[in-house]
Amino acid sequence: MLKKCLLSADQLKKDVSLAKIKFNTTKDIPPLDTVIGQERAVSSINFALQMDKSGYNLFVSGRYGSGRTTIVMDLVKRFARQGPPPQDCIIIYNFEAPDEPYAILMPPGEGRRFKNRFQKLIRNLRRDLLKSLESKQYDDERGKVVEKYQKKKQELLQTLEVEAHALDIQIQPSNMGFLTIPTKNGKPLNQEEFQLLPHEEREKITNNLAYVQKRIQEVVKNINILDRDLHDELEDLTQKTARFVVNNHFAHLLEKYHDFPEIKNYLHQAAEDIIKDVANFLGKSESESPLPLQQGPQIDKYQVNIVVDNTKHNGSPVVYETNPTYTNLFGRIEKKAYQGFVYTDYTMIKPGSLLNANGGYLVIDAEQLLKHPFAYESLKRSLRSGELRIEDFPELIGLATTTSLRPRPIPLKVKVILIGQAYLYRLLHSYDEEFGKIFKVRADFDVEVKETPTTVKQYVQFISRVVHEEKLRHFDRSGVEAIIEYAYRLADHKKRLSIRFAELVRIIRESSFWAAQKRHKLVSRQDVEMAIDNLIYRHNLIEEKIHEAIRERTINIDVTGFKVGEINGLAVYDVGDHVFGRPNRITINTYIGSRGIINIEREAKLSGKIHDKGVLILAGFFYEKFGNDMPLSFSASITFEQSYSGIDGDSASSAELYALISALSGVPINQGIAVTGSVNQKGEVQAIGGVNEKIEGFFKVCQSRGLNGQQGVIIPQANVKNLLLKDEVVEAVRAGKFHIWAVDNIEDGLYILTGQKCGLRHKDGSYTQNSIFEKVRQRLVEFARQTQAFRQQISEMSKKDQDDSEE
Repeated sequence: MLKKCLLSADQLKKDVSLAKIKFNTTKDIPPLDTVIGQERAVSSINFALQMDKSGYNLFVSGRYGSGRTTIVMDLVKRFARQGPPPQDCIIIYNFEAPDEPYAILMPPGEGRRFKNRFQKLIRNLRRDLLKSLESKQYDDERGKVVEKYQKKKQELLQTLEVEAHALDIQIQPSNMGFLTIPTKNGKPLNQEEFQLLPHEEREKITNNLAYVQKRIQEVVKNINILDRDLHDELEDLTQKTARFVVNNHFAHLLEKYHDFPEIKNYLHQAAEDIIKDVANFLGKSESESPLPLQQGPQIDKYQVNIVVDNTKHNGSPVVYETNPTYTNLFGRIEKKAYQGFVYTDYTMIKPGSLLNANGGYLVIDAEQLLKHPFAYESLKRSLRSGELRIEDFPELIGLATTTSLRPRPIPLKVKVILIGQAYLYRLLHSYDEEFGKIFKVRADFDVEVKETPTTVKQYVQFISRVVHEEKLRHFDRSGVEAIIEYAYRLADHKKRLSIRFAELVRIIRESSFWAAQKRHKLVSRQDVEMAIDNLIYRHNLIEEKIHEAIRERTINIDVTGFKVGEINGLAVYDVGDHVFGRPNRITINTYIGSRGIINIEREAKLSGKIHDKGVLILAGFFYEKFGNDMPLSFSASITFEQSYSGIDGDSASSAELYALISALSGVPINQGIAVTGSVNQKGEVQAIGGVNEKIEGFFKVCQSRGLNGQQGVIIPQANVKNLLLKDEVVEAVRAGKFHIWAVDNIEDGLYILTGQKCGLRHKDGSYTQNSIFEKVRQRLVEFARQTQAFRQQISEMSKKDQDDSEE
């Protein structure tokens, strides 16, 4: 086998040495206070934070566990500390349009101070108004007014009585008004006496009664006018008295808020409302009769609803909304039940995270935002218009049967930061024309960082930071080295470290746990390896079941001997919380025909598009090697045996090509050697993913059957930099019990698998005698001859049948 392709044990793992960093334990290392390896993302975030223009909101993309949220929150909070303090927001009654309460922005802390001052004013005003309206002076003035109108009414009644008496008519007051009774000689006449009178006298009395009734109506009308005038004059007196008291109380507050036009306007309106409706203000309104169907209690128009209070806030606000529903973002209008009815008022308006973040920064999970109806579209509308509207959600979606409050829009200036995966950004940018105009900045988080002395030292500091923040056991040097080795393994690269911090923190935390279980004072390599092994054990049940089926030969995998047209390909399985590799038996049959290479997985609809492409590339390789001097006429069927789920990816294309060449040439393949790697039409072997899991999966199968020193795996040369294998695999290679070869072309791979060379191509299209490619070519030539002979035989039979029919 090719020695140039055989890898040594030292090439299979990354040896981490921290000799240049002086420390014994993480206790000696200062915790990390910077960001590791996200210079591009940090630069984008800082640009978005500093760009104080409309539309420069930020979308942060990256994988879960990359530390994106932690880093974003840390950077935003640092920047926000230097920003101006946010404004308070109060909601007050709108005296002109009660269904449209005002929202007013005020300097931080001023909302609370205004409320306290205004409520104190209202309390004192009620007390002093009550005193003024119960004073002797007010009673005297009121008495004079009442007496004046009583006198006028008495004069009207006396005049009426005199006129009636002159006409022998007596007037008596009653519940129904006034009764008119005819008299004679000063005595009232009853009906019988009236009927006994002469006709002329009765007619005279009747005319007099009609006249008096008419005069009564005139007097009653004039009395009603006097009552109205009395009420108006008394009201004027009350308002005059109230105005004096109200103006005295409001003067100081109006002067205090001279520079706040909206507050001044509200105070003027409140003062006028109190003056015009003193009785209601004092709770003595005669109109407040207890109605059994009154819908809601009386609204206190003189309250101040503080929806955002930044009294104790320093710097700009930073809000992280974890559940971005419509109401959580924009606020809500609460309701209460009262005597069987539901009511609301401006004091029940509650803020959402947008209002709480006004003047600062709002961080939202993009995926969660898109899950909630109306949230995303309403957010865009608010950012476009620069206004926030607090609306009743049931009314917004058409479920409310009654109209609720419609608060006036609130000026909005907030920087929104969406955090999501890259595919969400692409989808929104492709299908939403407005998205790119509103979120003009993208910060893309990487999942790995290049290895440098600085980044390695930062990783040591990162481990120290986690230990200090979570109060874990300190790590010794070996424990730190083991964690950093795990970071290389997560990155699948010898020169890069993973920055999937969530997974690293998990191992750091669990390593400390196992050290505590073993009563170790410090966390060592042994504890880290135990944490990793236990993590795998908790999640690899499916992997164990598959390997158990292979051991019991329920799944047929051979790791010894030679076979024609069969090979062990390697696949990676991702079960969500665990990734592992396993061998798959690939078999190929070849026969005369013209259908070319048949992908059985594709025919059974179990093949993905990338795998289909890989199979089609095989045909391109054959045309390149054998189709320049003759037409290719053969058929081949390829399948993954005992595979009942979907297959995708092109990492098995080189294995399929090896098996196809074996089937055509008749040269057997070593079943103890598994293969992974994609191939192009030129026969070049290309890099694939999951190389470590694939090697370890096949090693596990060989180990269970017994290592014989002839087994191993062929990988692409381009994947050598990704090799970070477990110690047991490395030691088996070191002992010569297992082998790993790295190739960059099909010819080298075939030599390792078969022990035979592919041969050199001659000018006539043939290859070196007895070489693999020449055997393939001869087989293809034989297929072509047999096809031609068969076609000629069919043609002759057809001609003979035609001649027989003519005779």
